[in-house]
Amino acid sequence: MVPTGGTGCAPCYRNKFAGAGDPAGSFCLAMGCENDGRSHEWRYAPYRTGLGALQRGQGSAVAWLQGQPDHGHMVYTCTARDTRWDWQVDDRYTYLARLLHDLRLDPAPLVAQLRACGPYRPWPQTDPTDDDNQFNLAVGVLEALARKGNTQAHETLRGYVRDGVRWIDALTTLASSWPTEWWDDLWETAATRIRPEDVAEILPTSEPWLRWRGRDPRIDSVLNAAQRSRKDAHGRRVDLSSTSDAELIALLQAPDTGRAVKVTALHQIRRRARPVPELLDAVEQLAAERQAGLFGALRVLGPQVLPAARGWAADPEHPLFDAAAHLLAEHGEEQDIPSILAALDRLTDEWCGHDRLTEGLARILTRSPSASQADLRTTVIRRLRRLTIASPHSYERRSYLHSLLLLDPDRTTAVLPSCLLDCEPDVRLLAAQHAPLTDQTRRWLLTLRDDPVEEASVRQAAAARLTGD
Repeated sequence: MVPTGGTGCAPCYRNKFAGAGDPAGSFCLAMGCENDGRSHEWRYAPYRTGLGALQRGQGSAVAWLQGQPDHGHMVYTCTARDTRWDWQVDDRYTYLARLLHDLRLDPAPLVAQLRACGPYRPWPQTDPTDDDNQFNLAVGVLEALARKGNTQAHETLRGYVRDGVRWIDALTTLASSWPTEWWDDLWETAATRIRPEDVAEILPTSEPWLRWRGRDPRIDSVLNAAQRSRKDAHGRRVDLSSTSDAELIALLQAPDTGRAVKVTALHQIRRRARPVPELLDAVEQLAAERQAGLFGALRVLGPQVLPAARGWAADPEHPLFDAAAHLLAEHGEEQDIPSILAALDRLTDEWCGHDRLTEGLARILTRSPSASQADLRTTVIRRLRRLTIASPHSYERRSYLHSLLLLDPDRTTAVLPSCLLDCEPDVRLLAAQHAPLTDQTRRWLLTLRDDPVEEASVRQAAAARLTGD
């Protein structure tokens, strides 16, 4: 199976419908792209194999490797290229770092991979040393491995800040993840290396620059330039934060309002998180313009959007035809099941977007008498099980499991122990809250509770389950 697109090639449904600045917005940044003039022969291994499960970040692969450590070399196939379906939201760094640590694998190949990467090149420029996201993968895994106590990973990343090509990228990662005392002394290195042309890479209000301001004039000069650049860019934006709802709608309907201003207006509606029914008076015009940010604003309407969404879902030519099914999934009723199912069927060859649709079906079906929708319930459960183990888009896995807990709680609970080893922190959290307390589950919960690289919410949930709170 070839991923749907390379960096920026194929937008997933979140970006297609989400408003500007919507946290759901993203691009599916996969490992290769067939339309960029290059040939990509890479495929995911079958999902029922150990390698296939490992590429997808499944906890079952970790459990298997714990019992078959001689197959540990497979981990290197997932550290040599980024096997995430979506590089922005799918998680692997902690997962792979744990495998390297627990199986006592040498991080030397990752160190070499980091050093082999050249300067950053924006897509569509190609770089064989980083076409498969090797740089971010190496930094992310080594950073987590260092927090696991690996001295080689720790010293490698500090050394890279001193003489590596993409030292600012690495430093930013360390400052956001490591304890301050692990990186604070690198300010002298930064003062020596920083250049005026680095302005675009510097975020002056984030670490380490926030902490280092005032320590050296060379650093301050670049920080001041970066601050001015961002103020200039911010000054060109339209501030609609104090604009009334009625005025926002008037702006959206005015023929001379530019697209950027409309994006800002729709963003304000979404940000305020209160329904503005008058948006429906402008929706046909905005939909015809394919206005970015519209979907996010429509979501705020809640059930009020249903009558209009049902009409859009019935018209394949309508610009909001695809978006309508997602709105129906969030707020619809039993009568909307056919439209949601049809949208799922249109995703047959895609991995992005199943989560909201299946969440909607699970919500509706759990409120329906079980006998009235028994066959459909069975179909949805079967589909969710396959997505849970087959999809490489691990970000959506928690959603599938949550829907399965609603529709088929007994069988789903039984498979949750291995989910404690999953690549996604939200999956580990769900498993920590609901996995049956077998002896093995308790051992894995103990590991999560005491692991310095685990998310705080997961550690807390593991501790609560172990103490019976």
